[in-house]
Amino acid sequence: MKQSITILLPGLNGGGLELGQLPNFLNANGFETLTPEIKGYLYGSPPDIYQTWISQLHHTIDELKGQYKTINLAGISMGSTLALALASQRTDISSIALLSPVLRYDGWSVPWYRFLLDIAYKLGVRDWKYSEREPFGIKNPDLRRRVRDKFKANELSEVGAPHITARHLHEAQGLMSYVTKNLESIISRLLIVQSVEDDTCTVWSAEKILANTKSDLRRMIWLGNSYHIVTIDNEREVVLNEVLRFLARAAGGNLGIESYYSDMSSKPLRNRVA
Repeated sequence: MKQSITILLPGLNGGGLELGQLPNFLNANGFETLTPEIKGYLYGSPPDIYQTWISQLHHTIDELKGQYKTINLAGISMGSTLALALASQRTDISSIALLSPVLRYDGWSVPWYRFLLDIAYKLGVRDWKYSEREPFGIKNPDLRRRVRDKFKANELSEVGAPHITARHLHEAQGLMSYVTKNLESIISRLLIVQSVEDDTCTVWSAEKILANTKSDLRRMIWLGNSYHIVTIDNEREVVLNEVLRFLARAAGGNLGIESYYSDMSSKPLRNRVA
């Protein structure tokens, strides 16, 4: 039986690009990863209810349990929220890395009329899409420009698709509500990475998770030079190394805060254009 695998969960209606170098980085440093297909959640399939997203991942984990001693989760944005939903229903998830977890859309770039979209959906007006808008969750100006160009061409980008359907957003609201009500059921070890300048969600979500989960280890990393998609923004090297360090410490049983940084130097990322 193999030691461990980390299931990586992209953002809502994403295609995996928003994970940045995280899959390759973890693989290169000895951690096997899997980014599963989640129908109705990821880009390219019609939206489905959030309970179906969760059930698909339960099936994936059940299949992996016979092959690996431990199973970890790591998610970005709504992928983090989805990881929390899974962990609230299971006791066999070892560790979870939450990157910009979302329990409510309350960031500074969210339009004031956002709540009206929820009301419209409940009233039966559902044939609409929400268009992603600048800064697209990215503080880095060069990367933001590249995303803008892809969205003009209606292409999938590092922050996901240029549009999110009304159904996707409605189901995301349901998922966030479910997780918020069930945080006390979560006992998996947690790493939370959160930008104080997050444009999609304020620090409220991270602080709510930190205060209400029952994990024996809850580690918080605050970032000061990134927006929402921290895996690809200015501090991506910090983010990836913190995830690696967290998984390595958990795998080795060395969870003491006094030795957390003692014998593991940061690993370099593959060179790339910002």
